Amino acid sequence: MCVTLKNNEAKFSGIPIFKAVFVKLNSQMETTNKLLTQAEAIPSKTAGNKNVARTELVTIAHKVSNVLKVYAYMQKNENLSNFVITSENILSGKLRQQELLDYTKNLDKQITLIFSELGNYGLTDELKSELTKEITEFENLMTEPRQLISKRKTTNELIEEQIDKTYKLLINQLDPLMELFIEDKEFYLAYKSARMIVDPVSRKKLEEEVQ
Repeated sequence: MCVTLKNNEAKFSGIPIFKAVFVKLNSQMETTNKLLTQAEAIPSKTAGNKNVARTELVTIAHKVSNVLKVYAYMQKNENLSNFVITSENILSGKLRQQELLDYTKNLDKQITLIFSELGNYGLTDELKSELTKEITEFENLMTEPRQLISKRKTTNELIEEQIDKTYKLLINQLDPLMELFIEDKEFYLAYKSARMIVDPVSRKKLEEEVQ
């Protein structure tokens, strides 16, 4: 429909209200197309492999936990010793995702508090940095699906709103204005031919509508 109107713009360019409606229609369609592009760009699956991220987090957490366990034993710190998990089997298989994340976050806090002392037991800046990095990556992969669902829902709602606005513009303004050209059979019939009922939630029908 936009193409039909564009091809006949010279015929209504002298009618201010018609031209204003045409500009508004183009603006609304541009906004809708941008939203459709955004919707297509939202991944349907998590951008990453959560299992790989978990394995990498477990590997570094296991190394750091062993250092902390030795420190706790040497210092006779029972609370710290009871906190530390040194079983790779538990870390990799028995802890749920949130439990693993909670444990590694607490592990990071514990080693931060006594980092200078743990250096004597083999805890390096590199190990600590790696633990923090893997925690962040794993947490992002856990929360990303919820963020994607929310973003997709919001975008789809905006698309429906735009399609609704466009449909109302066609019904309430453009259709009546086209009656000014009822004697121009070529233009009028081309418009009517392009004009279809718009389903506010259907992109396919929207695309047919604006051809």
